Amino acid sequence: MTIDGNYVAGEPPPQQPGSFPVTVGWTQAAIAVSSVMVLKTPVNLKMRIELHGPLLIDFGHHAFSWSTPLEHFPVDAVHTGLETLVAGPDALPLFELPGQDLDGLLWEMGMNSFDGKPAFWLSPDERYRLTRWPNLTHHSHNMRQVKMIAVLGNAYVSTSELAAYAGAEEEEAQRLVNALSLMRILSRSAVAPAAPVVPETIAAQKQSLFGRLRKRMGR
Repeated sequence: MTIDGNYVAGEPPPQQPGSFPVTVGWTQAAIAVSSVMVLKTPVNLKMRIELHGPLLIDFGHHAFSWSTPLEHFPVDAVHTGLETLVAGPDALPLFELPGQDLDGLLWEMGMNSFDGKPAFWLSPDERYRLTRWPNLTHHSHNMRQVKMIAVLGNAYVSTSELAAYAGAEEEEAQRLVNALSLMRILSRSAVAPAAPVVPETIAAQKQSLFGRLRKRMGR
């Protein structure tokens, strides 16, 4: 069975105000975000982060507001609290819209959580494929990550296959899969067969990806 990228099974209930433990890093925050994103009731999040001010996330507008620039993303941030806020058409916005695009935050959060191990919502023996191209202007990346994104745009691959095709460490491939799955742009399949990805195809995908990126940047 192929699992759509917008569906995640086995999510825990959302965190309630006061129940969020003081934590270092982004794993608990990623779990909270993933939990909220699959709720049928519109909910926003307010995270309290020591020395970095509140992080406000508006899922309905796919936006966030934070005084800390993503270029200075605090990998070892100390999270001191989390509050879920009911959202809806009659609710006041958390911040002045449009805010910042949420994909950039989800990328950083996914890349820096779970210590490079699979996110808890991912199942063993699955393969992954992109459902849409990420906008690379919204987050930082290196050439290995771009190559892995190109592979995922071409075929269903497991994390180990992805690492092998891209010449990357498996932990790096897993962090990328975690990030793209948190962004909800991966389709997941437990039955898709292994598919060879020839270098020419990867190069063509990368060229197409760079063309899209240049177009977005007006170059």
